Amino acid sequence: MGRKAILIGLVLALAPLSAFAGHQERKSASELNKFKFIQVDPKSGSEKGTWMEGKVPGDVITDLVKAGKLAHPYYDFNSKDALWVNNFNWRYQTEFRAEPDQDQRVWILFHGIDYKSRGSLNGREIFNHTGMFSRVFVDATPLLKKGEENQLEVQLEGLGNLINSGSYTVDEILEQWNRRHTTKTQMSYGWDFAPELIGAGIWDKVELFKTGPALIEELGIKTRNSGEVGIELSVDSNQDGPAVLKISVLPENFGDQKPVLQQEFPVELKRGKSIHNSGFTIYNPKLWWSWDLGDPNLYRVQAELIVNGQTSDRLEETFGFREIVWEQNPGAPEGWKWVLRLNGKRIFLRGANWVPPEALFGQLTDERYDKLLGLAREAHINIFRIWGGGNRERDYFYDSADRLGIMLWQEFPLACIFIPTFPTDEKFLSLVERESGEIIRAIRNHPSVILYSGGNEFDVKKNAAVVARMRKAVQETDPDRRFIAASPAEGDSHNWAVWHRFGNLLDYYSDEHVLMSEFGLQSFPSVSALEKYISRKLLWPMGKVYEFHNLGRSKMMKYLSALPHEDSLDGYVEASQKMQAYYYQRSTEHWRIRKYRYSGTLFWQFNEPWPAICWSVIDYELVPKLAYERIKDSYNPLLIAADLAVRGWKPGDDLSTDLFLVNDYDRKFSNLKIQAFAGGKLVGTWLDNAEPDSSKKIATLNARLSPDIAATLELFVWDKDKLVSQNFYDLEVYDPKPSDAMMRAVDKVVNQVGFGEKQPEKEKD
Repeated sequence: MGRKAILIGLVLALAPLSAFAGHQERKSASELNKFKFIQVDPKSGSEKGTWMEGKVPGDVITDLVKAGKLAHPYYDFNSKDALWVNNFNWRYQTEFRAEPDQDQRVWILFHGIDYKSRGSLNGREIFNHTGMFSRVFVDATPLLKKGEENQLEVQLEGLGNLINSGSYTVDEILEQWNRRHTTKTQMSYGWDFAPELIGAGIWDKVELFKTGPALIEELGIKTRNSGEVGIELSVDSNQDGPAVLKISVLPENFGDQKPVLQQEFPVELKRGKSIHNSGFTIYNPKLWWSWDLGDPNLYRVQAELIVNGQTSDRLEETFGFREIVWEQNPGAPEGWKWVLRLNGKRIFLRGANWVPPEALFGQLTDERYDKLLGLAREAHINIFRIWGGGNRERDYFYDSADRLGIMLWQEFPLACIFIPTFPTDEKFLSLVERESGEIIRAIRNHPSVILYSGGNEFDVKKNAAVVARMRKAVQETDPDRRFIAASPAEGDSHNWAVWHRFGNLLDYYSDEHVLMSEFGLQSFPSVSALEKYISRKLLWPMGKVYEFHNLGRSKMMKYLSALPHEDSLDGYVEASQKMQAYYYQRSTEHWRIRKYRYSGTLFWQFNEPWPAICWSVIDYELVPKLAYERIKDSYNPLLIAADLAVRGWKPGDDLSTDLFLVNDYDRKFSNLKIQAFAGGKLVGTWLDNAEPDSSKKIATLNARLSPDIAATLELFVWDKDKLVSQNFYDLEVYDPKPSDAMMRAVDKVVNQVGFGEKQPEKEKD
């Protein structure tokens, strides 16, 4: 999504793409989560004020709110009052006891720190770190105080505030210049759906655990559907000598959970870090599928490293067997490969763009992940693009996607650099390579992850040096997964002719790209959400607080003007949600009917990180908008759709439209009964079949709409006595105006200058 309006040994050589799975779990580890924190003057280093209670995982701003030092930044204009936080450093401390036995080592593992930090243990520096997504391993053994409390300290450096010149254009340039130097969550600098909350924090978990002489730093798992499994064991040892790797594999979410394999492998340890490869075979493996093609079967591997006859370390992973192939879209330019085959079966991508569920990490919970992913599953979504201006999410998110059978496209944390380019000095390039590699290591073992992208909306040719380092990280860490330099880049489209360029459905339908990876329309959230986060005196008439919460006023009024509506808050909410639903429904169905000329749709956006007026279909309070309800029908794998003309209908009009039955399942439906109702009156009944993975015109509907009832069309599909698909069209919703010549010229410039890509000429029918 563009910023604002977008300014002008044995690691199996497996093919096709192979699966990884599961986050690394060390059951012996405990979490360090109770900290205290204090403000620090960045110049003198002196502490200011008193110590306050801090939470890890979390962030400074959330901790300050809980301590009563800040008003919550999600309300009214309050986020402005949090800007001072960025001008100070913040010191976090905790204490722990650890009594290692002889030959034991004590480790502290930081899974994510935002962004510049220094760590010390008992007054001795243990790390000096820059980056948000790289883990930090600390061998604490030499610095431990035996029989006493050990003091762990992390100092976070404030990154300063953005310059406010008063000029939108100047501020946009300066903001891009500032954030282009970081691999931090780009959205935190302020976006068109998110507040400026740069902040800092220990945003992911901190683990404390013991090992023997050798630590399993990482366990990489590579599979192929024949049952072959490759294990890559990364070890940190303080001694040389022989060791044994004991492997046990059992079903994780199916069967009787009894071991299907137990095997031992010799390992020759070397002092320091080393990598060891081994492999085994699981016969007749159960495959991992997206939920719409089968069951997301997972296995669990338990890896135990034995040194001197004793368990030195034990790590567990879940993983799955699945293979991915990307094929050329029919009739598309060479290299536009967006037809996905999962385990040999073709699948249409019914997706959405995922943004961070919270602007403040301290408020993010597993329950929020559960609710959002549950809503996604109910809406028949089978893939998320994890947008490059956001994050590598926490482990729980990827584990949940594995179990739900939802595929993931992971972008690296680079986004929307249009005016300058990314730096090319070695320091920055090394940072990008390290951060990209660490993101890959954190998620590569998940079968749900099917694709990496270098980031969102930047010219890959002008930024070739950065792209090369990300590509290198993929090739060295997870070479079997597909990597694209950025999105859009290889035939996917970010179509902002609608909304940013004031267009209509015709501007979608003329897009000749093959994957619609971004498109959308803003709408207001529920009135109750607005009332919760905007003070009564500011609620109506709409003032600047709405733009502060991301309303694109002039664009919203263009689309609202296409519908009759009350000049009230309720009227604006209802009309905007109707218009958003109209665009999401009609566009996704247009492209689904024409599969695989188009092979997927990922609307912008599924969720939102704070109370906003934006493109989401689920508002911050997790209340679905009308567009979500339409998407549930439009994304049904068995879709009944009307290929309606781009026009509106009124009561009494004649309606003529083709009806299509689209089947994304890999199974046939026979003798389906299809019914059509216009204004509640039955106007057609048909019997037909739906072949596996098909799109078929089943009829042309001709009907006269009742003159005294609202113009609506309802479609139902029955499999015997079971309703298996339905659809509803409000035929009176219509936006008549496509982009004009000037807006089309702007769009062309943005695509060419911003993304470095030209849209192909429209093919003749």
